[in-house]
Formats: sequence, C-alpha cells, structure tokens
Amino acid sequence: WFLFVEYHTVTGLVAYIGNRGNNPDAVFIANVCARVALMAFLATLMICVILRSRPVGKAPGVTPRLTAFLGSYLMLVLPFFPSSEMSLGASIASAALIFLGNGLSVYVLFWLGRSLSIMAEARKLVTTGPYAFVRHPLYVAEELAVLGLFIQYASAWSAVLLALHVALQIRRMHYEEGVLRDAFPEYDGYAQRTRRLIPGIY
Repeated sequence: WFLFVEYHTVTGLVAYIGNRGNNPDAVFIANVCARVALMAFLATLMICVILRSRPVGKAPGVTPRLTAFLGSYLMLVLPFFPSSEMSLGASIASAALIFLGNGLSVYVLFWLGRSLSIMAEARKLVTTGPYAFVRHPLYVAEELAVLGLFIQYASAWSAVLLALHVALQIRRMHYEEGVLRDAFPEYDGYAQRTRRLIPGIY
C-alpha cells in the first residue's frame, strides 16, 4: 500500500512540475517541498516496516486493529471531497503544514526505527529523542500533515471526518499505551513524567 502511494506521489509530482512550466511561485515551491517530504516519509516508513523487529506484545481482539486501520487511513477519503477555494495564504499554510508534518515524521521514524508499530503492538520502549518530550510524537507530526491536507478540502462534512479521525487516533493511543504498560514495567514511570501529545499540557 505504501509503495502504491509512493508511486502515485512521485508520478503526481512529475506531472505537477511538468504542467507548471518555468514560472514557479511561492505556492508551487511550497507544494513541491510538501510532496518531497511526503515521499521521504513514505520511503522511511516502508524501510521501518520491512526491518522492524517481532512484537513482544499485542492488543487482543478486533477493535484495536480496526481502530488502528481507520486511524491510519480514514483521512485518505478527503480527496473525494470537493476542494475548497483557498487564498494564497491558505495554500502556503496547507503546503507548509504538510511539509512540516511529514518532515517531522521522518525525524521521529529515525528514532523509532525497528520499533515501529501500526497496530497496537509492543517491540521496544523508546524514551529518547522526541519521545523524551511526548509519548506519541509520530501522531503529533502526522496530525500536522493531516491538518494541512484538511485545509484543501475544508467543509462541514470534512470537519466531521477530521473529528472522527482525531477520536480514533486518541483511542488508538490508549490501546498502544495499554500494550506498552503490560510489556514494559518501566512504562508507568515514563508515562508519569511525559505528556501524551503536548508537553506540560496533555
């Protein structure tokens, strides 16, 4: 799936650059940077999935797996919504958020490495790098990119989809934390000194 999305992103970028010609502007440059960041994120994600170690614990039942699946892929429905009319500022903000979110995701994945899990699984407890500040930095980075994508399709219905996505992601975090708590006795101490998503707040 990630390889298919990567191929679609690469071919889309080539077509986007080809159609633009020789007159780049701020929006064009921002969009190219955002797509390159997405390509880097997908490539890193594929490498981590292929090389990741075997899990030492998993959340039982279907619900955690369904939550992880929907949390990961629900927002891919957004391109089926009508695109919104965006000002120059909104276009740049959208591309900047996508670039920032995907760029930060690559950084977090380098720290997570072979411990990457998409479903609620435990491999190794990572508490250094970005994980020293919040327990789920990859979710923070991914949500920045999702927000950037949402700007392009902003409407009442897409806002409902976004709210559902966020609710699923929060529930997904609870499942992951339960698995990590069961697998690693030191997780409770880590959770007490480290916020879930926003340092010092939540």
